[in-house]
Amino acid sequence: MNTAQLSLEHSHATRRSAADRVDADQILKGAGNDAELASELITMFQEDLPTTLENLQTAIAEEDLEIVTRLAHSLKTPLGMFGAADVRDQAHQIELAAKQSEVTGLEDMFGELLTELTEVSRELQSVQFDQP
Repeated sequence: MNTAQLSLEHSHATRRSAADRVDADQILKGAGNDAELASELITMFQEDLPTTLENLQTAIAEEDLEIVTRLAHSLKTPLGMFGAADVRDQAHQIELAAKQSEVTGLEDMFGELLTELTEVSRELQSVQFDQP
């Protein structure tokens, strides 16, 4: 099990409550008020997240800034849709640093992102939509 997967399963983040990270109403609105689609989007994100984080961690370690840029960018749309603006901004900062070839601090930025994404993931697990 890699570091990203371990952190996803065993986070000790306490900066703020997980409920502050996602917005169920915004998720539903982004899915055209289709509860089934909204649930599907969450499931797809949850399934892809461990691999995305593992690949991002590897790319940062190998200083492959093109892949870092692409992976950080790929996190922004779903995070925005989920109402996780602060976490979306963290992904954006990683993307910008990689675009500007700033490798110093990327590992720390990734660690912070990982902590926050763990909480987003946890909160997404509890999101329920009223079925019409």
